[in-house]
Amino acid sequence: MNLFDWLRSWSRKQPPEAPKLEEAEQHFMGLDVQAVINAHLAWRKRLEDCILDRSNEELDIGLVMQDNQCALGQWLYGKAARSTLALHPEFGTLRETHRVFHLYAARIVQTLRMRGVEAAQVMLESEFDRLSKDIVYNLAALMHKERTLH
Repeated sequence: MNLFDWLRSWSRKQPPEAPKLEEAEQHFMGLDVQAVINAHLAWRKRLEDCILDRSNEELDIGLVMQDNQCALGQWLYGKAARSTLALHPEFGTLRETHRVFHLYAARIVQTLRMRGVEAAQVMLESEFDRLSKDIVYNLAALMHKERTLH
């Protein structure tokens, strides 16, 4: 399945299972795209498990909000930032969406602690899911742009 087909299958309620990407899309300029998608979908499960009290994990808001610690963030601030990818507007869009994703994830954790389960669940099922989808879409757009130029 390619990334754009998978994105079209993403319902409004919740993301689909992680796709098994076509070989040509699994890696992009040193980034394991499959692992990045899996990791970002895992964030949703971690947050949902915390919200529904199915986890004893104590998420550190300060760490959650850091967008340069995960594989995608390290790539965005490292190898990709030092390449011609950084010249594409799609790169800036992806980096900003990823930054906001991490800030919003931290905000969900804070909301859970301050306002409770219902408020955090609403955030997870709305803006968080949209940001997750936008990250994958923006990554796919960057990949498409770079590959059409070469």
